[in-house]
Amino acid sequence: MADKSMPISVPSQKPLKLVKWKVKEGAFVSHGQILFLYSDSSGDSGEIKKYKVSRAGTIVSIKVREGDIADPGSCIADLEECRHPTVMKEMCAECGADLRAEEVQKHDVAVVPMVHSVPELKVSEELAQKLGREDADRLLKNRKLVLLVDLDQTLVHTTNDNIPPNLKGVLHFFLRGPGNQGRWCHTRLRPKTEEFLESASKNYELHVCTFGARQYAHAIAELLDPQKKYFSHRILSRDECFDARTKSANLKALFPCGDNMVCIIDDREDVWRHASNLIHVRPYSFFQSTGDINAPPPLPEEKPKLASGKNGSQLPISKQMPNLDAEPEKDSKDIKDKEQIDEKDKPVEGENGRIVSEKPEVIDDKSESEMDKSVEPPCVWVNTSDGQIEMEDADDYLIYLEDILKRIHKQFYDIYDSMGQHPIPDLKFIIPDVKSKVLGGSSLVFSGLVPTHQRLETSRAYQVAKSLGAEVTQDFTEKTTHLVAVRSGTAKVNASRKMGDGKGKVHVVTPDWLWSCAERWERVDERLYPLQRGGQRASAPRALQQPPAAPHAPTHPLRPLHGLAQPAAVLLKRRYR
Repeated sequence: MADKSMPISVPSQKPLKLVKWKVKEGAFVSHGQILFLYSDSSGDSGEIKKYKVSRAGTIVSIKVREGDIADPGSCIADLEECRHPTVMKEMCAECGADLRAEEVQKHDVAVVPMVHSVPELKVSEELAQKLGREDADRLLKNRKLVLLVDLDQTLVHTTNDNIPPNLKGVLHFFLRGPGNQGRWCHTRLRPKTEEFLESASKNYELHVCTFGARQYAHAIAELLDPQKKYFSHRILSRDECFDARTKSANLKALFPCGDNMVCIIDDREDVWRHASNLIHVRPYSFFQSTGDINAPPPLPEEKPKLASGKNGSQLPISKQMPNLDAEPEKDSKDIKDKEQIDEKDKPVEGENGRIVSEKPEVIDDKSESEMDKSVEPPCVWVNTSDGQIEMEDADDYLIYLEDILKRIHKQFYDIYDSMGQHPIPDLKFIIPDVKSKVLGGSSLVFSGLVPTHQRLETSRAYQVAKSLGAEVTQDFTEKTTHLVAVRSGTAKVNASRKMGDGKGKVHVVTPDWLWSCAERWERVDERLYPLQRGGQRASAPRALQQPPAAPHAPTHPLRPLHGLAQPAAVLLKRRYR
């Protein structure tokens, strides 16, 4: 950035005597501040006058000393104008100038919003780079990385439905809206959330990144982190997102020196444009018929790459893939009929992510009895002795996610130390590398998992298996270790039974084995997912069976939010402490 210096000349048509300087060389002066005192050099008048600067900036050099005589038009000092490195609502935080009233070039003022919850606070590109380098140095010194944490269906599940106020483990808070209208929100924290945050904070600097509105985001953050020891003020909500459909647009502003130390956890891949430093989290669902109440609209330029669930949320991996008998010996007409049935059976969505209508599932008569055995029994409501309603929540995903993050952190700093601490490794390469070791050395064959009209390489199952490091072939080879089959009775399944035992034995498993490996980032024991006669239907996730409507709303709203309006300097300091 070029310097913008201006000379300060003699403010009269006659020579003047500089009586006293009120500032020193190198000092920053604001608009209207007194620079020096002067008088008429002829001595006819003993009046002492004041010279006030007309622009804010820094005195870079003083040309005339105290007691010297300056001629008209001569330069007394050089002033470097303020570059407006920090701007808050179009007002410079350094000099107080109203930038709306000035003709200032765009590249000369602060344009980078680096503080998550205050998008109006901006810093210059130069200052952003400086702060970004300091931030990276601090993280490396503390041997930490950055973790961007999604909220809805990653750490919490929230509903606006009426539920009993005595439902155990559910937190209630009220969000006010315009015109004093508002709504009650009921949130369930994912099991082991507190332990997960405590563990992750040892290796990562945690940032919230959610499509929930600002008030909602801060309310959930206060439930998760009431003492602000995990997230502090690093909370990015929908109100601060540059794009209403993607979160990745803010990365350049939050991390101006690059996102090579940034790891992301989210139950949706599309909102991050399938970034390679993203860990796709199994969606957490507790309230029946409610999905992600803050789901963004779909990207118009992209077709959905993954199956969508309630209110736009992605379905668990085990429910995304088509369970089609697509062996070559099957008639293609059966496949088309199956697809038409699936299209008719799609649920209809209502407000708040609720399913307002759903048709009964069509099940093949030959495998109905076997499939029914794998369906989980209905959830049972239990009234406890203290009058609360309790339901078992068997979700244990955060245990595996905690281990994944530890492995990523270890590999990053192992590489960092081995490279002599320069250059800084990039998580966009490290995270896929860690994931590729899960099924390294395995060779998979699919049966009934990919439709005959689809190329194997374009299927979701193929892409998942390859990301885990497995080899995938169309037919059996000498290296084949697994047959992933939807149901028994196909040519490939029958052939696998004849391949013998011992080292050459091929594991015949259901697709749930592959999805479980992808969720946990570990090779799951094949004995947990054997292919039974007639195949196995993926078990539906345990969901909250909706109780009768609550007789009244909860009476204990969340405490008022504090700290959203802070001076610019304080907010910048908090980001980098």
